[in-house]
Amino acid sequence: MQTRKDALLAIYRGEMPEFIPAETNCTSGVVFPGDRYFGENVTGLDWWGVNWTQLGPDPGLDGSMVTPFTELFEDMEEWKDKVKFPDLDKLPVKQILQGMAQDLDRENNVTHVLMLSGAFERMNELIGMENALCAFYECPEAVREFFEAMCEYKLKCIDLAYEAVHPDIIHMHDDWGTSSNMFFSPEFWREFIKPIEKRYADRIHELGMLYEHHSCGYITQIIPDLAEIGVDCINPLNTCNDMEWIKKNYGDKITLKGGIDNQRIDLDGVSDDEIRAEARRAMDAYAWGGRYIPAFIYSSARVRDIFNDEVEKYGAVIYKENKI
Repeated sequence: MQTRKDALLAIYRGEMPEFIPAETNCTSGVVFPGDRYFGENVTGLDWWGVNWTQLGPDPGLDGSMVTPFTELFEDMEEWKDKVKFPDLDKLPVKQILQGMAQDLDRENNVTHVLMLSGAFERMNELIGMENALCAFYECPEAVREFFEAMCEYKLKCIDLAYEAVHPDIIHMHDDWGTSSNMFFSPEFWREFIKPIEKRYADRIHELGMLYEHHSCGYITQIIPDLAEIGVDCINPLNTCNDMEWIKKNYGDKITLKGGIDNQRIDLDGVSDDEIRAEARRAMDAYAWGGRYIPAFIYSSARVRDIFNDEVEKYGAVIYKENKI
């Protein structure tokens, strides 16, 4: 019989699992250092000099945001003079990662290294969202050069993560969508971002790891591209996406993690029954054929725990009892 870890890895790899585990009950990981501020103060700088505000006492649960009106510069044409990439050759990155990885339960958990602030996110963190979006039109060559430099930096990060941690998964982060559409056209994504994502996927696979990519929002248009370049899993696939179309056409090509209406259940006052019903609804809709992980980005520990309990119970029998 499969363990939780075995079942979850099977889902990531496109193999049919015996059951669906609650993924946060059988995963553990570390965050690649430098891309956020996680200090004791409410605000602080990351390794790039960007100022962050933590939105609660637990940044992992409460989140953080770039402190308003703290852009480092405004014109992307100036990036070569203004941006100081962290010096990965001089910083003790491997030692930091190895220290964090000592607590990973590798026997029972799927392990990952989370890399925040992809190319587009880093650009808008440096100059602000409005300036970043305008830069695609005003100085496309500067954007392209910056993204290529970011790609080289992230490839070094991937290598360091592999050497220090040897995780099962590299989990990269770059938000591309709003609740109704992408921040930019799919054509822009294919021109500026797809080539570097392909390089990430190739490097991760060469090192024997899996590639999970995080993007909030509506990204239905580029799911075929993500499957094509070899992304193994996409999350959190918010319900604003055409989940049925994605599952029908690409559910055997890329693992879908999400499909949960968190805006309905991740609320104060939501009942236990509503949380459990949403977990079952999503599994009934998307778990057929495998390659589905019920999950969402939670802000309530209570909701998370009830949701996980229902996934464990229903996921244990969903395939055995032919519930889908």
